[in-house]
This record gives sequence, structure tokens and C-alpha cells, in this order.
Amino acid sequence: MQRYSRTFLLVAAMSALGGAVCSAQTATVPELITDRPDFTESSEVVGDRAVQIESGLTIEQAEPALHQVTAPQVLVRYGLGRRVELRVASDGYVSQTVRTPEGHVRTGGRSDAEIGAKVKFLDAPRAGVDMAVIGSLSLPLASAGFGTTRYDPGIKLTAARDLPNGFGVSANVNAVAVTGAAGREWTREASVSVGHALAGPFGAYWEGFGTLTGGGCDCTLNTGATMAIGANAQIDMEVGHGVSGAAHGWFVGVGFAVRRAGR
Repeated sequence: MQRYSRTFLLVAAMSALGGAVCSAQTATVPELITDRPDFTESSEVVGDRAVQIESGLTIEQAEPALHQVTAPQVLVRYGLGRRVELRVASDGYVSQTVRTPEGHVRTGGRSDAEIGAKVKFLDAPRAGVDMAVIGSLSLPLASAGFGTTRYDPGIKLTAARDLPNGFGVSANVNAVAVTGAAGREWTREASVSVGHALAGPFGAYWEGFGTLTGGGCDCTLNTGATMAIGANAQIDMEVGHGVSGAAHGWFVGVGFAVRRAGR
């Protein structure tokens, strides 16, 4: 039962904060902008002394014989000012089921955690585009076989701007170190996401992302929708499918975000 203790504490903390956030909503807080459910990270920070928790669950068919459930995926963001936020993240517990000729084999374990910071350095009103940089460091806290054994760094460059007719576009270019059996290697990733507000509290996005390889791209297409709940909460869903290279599986996910605005 010890392997579930951290997950239980995270869920309890999110539930407690969610109640506080919903009771503290006001009409004067800025728009809630999240880094989920899409792969692309936003160029916005949460605001001075604001706390924002984003969490979800993903079900995926990574390979024809491999089924995986990951939960609770958690990202905690805390604003250190108008342009800087601290970030702590984890994919939580990973449960895998492999289909073999002898039957189904189930395994599971906790994932690595990650700490980092986002710094916004360009604003669209002045520069025509919003841009930020995210630095991160993975912490080797995973169960054997469900993470790496070293402190692996990563960096992401984000950009976003509004388009005509209520559309918006955002993009990321990432470099992430991954430690494997052959040592540490740098993985290059890129993504583009187009979003649009729908009627009432609803929004939608369409996205392409992937890992860049010497021979092309392990690319995935996905889409999703969000629904705002007041000024400081949101629920979301997503669905995606690999379209090239080694990205050949499908996934579905659901999640939420809650915020306690800074004072």
C-alpha cells in the first residue's frame, strides 16, 4: 500500500485547494489559461502569488499489445511575480497491461517528478508575439522501469499570438534529455496548436506534435475541448492518434484545473 500513499496525498491536496478556489472566485481575476490538455505549453504565467493546479488521467494504447493508464498527472504552478512561475509536476502512477500468448500481464509503478520555472520575456502588445522559456529538471523518483535513474534537464521555448476571427496559435520547440541504457541523449520535440472559443464557456483546440528524428517525425494529431467553471476552474478532455514514425498508438484523456488567484 505504500506505493499509493503519495498519490493519495496529492489527490487530497487538490481536492482541498479546489474547494478553496471555487469559494474565492471573483469577477476581477484575469482569464484562466492552462498548460493542459494539449501537449503545447502556453506562454502565460499564472500571476503574482497565484497557485494553479492542473491534473488529469490518460488512457492510451501505446502499442498493439500494450494498454496504459496514467493518473493523477499533476502540474502545480506558483507565481513569483508578473513574469515568473515555479512549477512542480509528476505523471503519478502508471499502470500497464501487456497482452501475451499466455494472457494479460499487469505491472505498475510511480513516475519521475519534475521541477522547473517558466519566465515570460515577450508580450504581444509590444512585440507582436507572446514568448516564454521553461527550464526543468526531472527527479529520479520513479519505480524501477518507469523512469530514469538520473537528474535529466530540459528546456522549452514557447510562442503564441492571436489570429483573426477569434483564433489563436501557439507553438513549442523543446529539447529534453532522456537517460537510457546507452546513457543520456537529447530528444528534440516540436508542436503547433490552434485554438478557438466556442459558445458560452466552451473552447476547442487542434494540435500536431512529435519527436523529431533523423529520418522525420514521430508525429501525433490530437484535439480537445475545455469548459470553464466560473473564473478559476476548468474541466477538459482530449483524444489523439499517432500518424507517423513510431507514434502509432491512440490516447484519450480527461482533466481539470483550479486556481487561487494572487492577492
